[in-house]
Amino acid sequence: MTRSETLGRRFLCFALLVSLVGFLGFYGANGFVAPPPVIVLGLQMLAVILGAVFLRKRLFRNAGAILPLILVAAWAAATLLWADDPATALQRWLLVFMPSLLICALAASDPRPRATLVWFAALVSGIVLASGLFSGIVVAFWNWTIPSDALRYFLLDLNGWLVGITEGGRQYSIATIPREPVLYIPRYSGLTSNPNSLALFAAIITITLAAYAPWNRPEKRIGWVLLTVAVVFLLLLSGSRAALGMTVISILFVFLLQTGRHTLARWIVVLILGAAAALYIAAWFTVSVPDPEQLEVLQLRARSEAWRIAMQALLNVWPFGFGFGMTQEIVYAPIGLQTAVHSLPLTSLLETGLIGFLLVLVAWFYPVIRATRQNSENSVALVAIVALLVGLFVHQAADSSVFRYHWAHFVFVYLIGASAWLSGSRASE
Repeated sequence: MTRSETLGRRFLCFALLVSLVGFLGFYGANGFVAPPPVIVLGLQMLAVILGAVFLRKRLFRNAGAILPLILVAAWAAATLLWADDPATALQRWLLVFMPSLLICALAASDPRPRATLVWFAALVSGIVLASGLFSGIVVAFWNWTIPSDALRYFLLDLNGWLVGITEGGRQYSIATIPREPVLYIPRYSGLTSNPNSLALFAAIITITLAAYAPWNRPEKRIGWVLLTVAVVFLLLLSGSRAALGMTVISILFVFLLQTGRHTLARWIVVLILGAAAALYIAAWFTVSVPDPEQLEVLQLRARSEAWRIAMQALLNVWPFGFGFGMTQEIVYAPIGLQTAVHSLPLTSLLETGLIGFLLVLVAWFYPVIRATRQNSENSVALVAIVALLVGLFVHQAADSSVFRYHWAHFVFVYLIGASAWLSGSRASE
């Protein structure tokens, strides 16, 4: 690896660092406190531009590897032509795709992709453990709470400076008779914006640890077991159904790939798509009325209503969509709701139509399909990446943070780029 390539890789790592740490923060009396987005975007762009300069030879050689994401970005840009507010849509398009295309391209040109993935896993592990420790300290020493429905701030008053976390509990039945007794599990946000974000961080590192399990290296087992237990504990404590679901599916995917069951792995992808469609259809035909006799964990609540409204709006815009980034203004604001779709597939269909949705699926699952070819030999790093992609789609079936200016989106584009050696231009270690 040349000096220029080494510098390029370091700027890629710095871009990932900013893309994850830049979205962290803490809760104060007035809500979540995080670095200003303009600072995060500025550091991202500086890092990726410098990285592109140092990796320019590899960048052009591996450009074809990120073509599906380029097509998604191009079609999303085309939808701005018929958006009701092209200026706002263009601003959001630039905010999402400018840094993400370059991060993806740098990841595709990474001269040491496996080492970068390990570094990325270490960074995510640090965020999860630090968030768990931070939550423990705040809960142990808090002296002021602000109740608000199911959400609560736990704030420490440090000589007038308020710092803390959020908590939103979830109930589980632990007996054969429903609701008798009930286990209440508090959910803490740590250094992230909400408990679901902490759960997604924990799910990502749990899946990666499963792929890198050191079965044949006894000297590393103790450290791996300790880290896994700590992360899984925080994941379970999160109570996030989407994160738990993605973890189970991804670990199953890791097992299938590592044991050569590629056909079954492909069927898992088909089942995931079918299950997501069935979930949306069920929400469309089900009236979302909170049932006090039913455990909260078994209810979709706000998501069900958001999905039903989105699917009704789809009837008129499904061919081409109404413009990238305009869901809230077009679908929910006119009826007085401040919410999101909480579903990446539905969001893609609403904003970019059927063409955009199909392009998103191609970009997302192209690496997965290549990795599940018969007789393909996949490295541990590649297994981890495709399992994370599959799991992230499961998560985004009930969320919509990808293709938004959100840290989960930058994880996604990094994974797409890091899988670039599937295109045939394998990077050397």
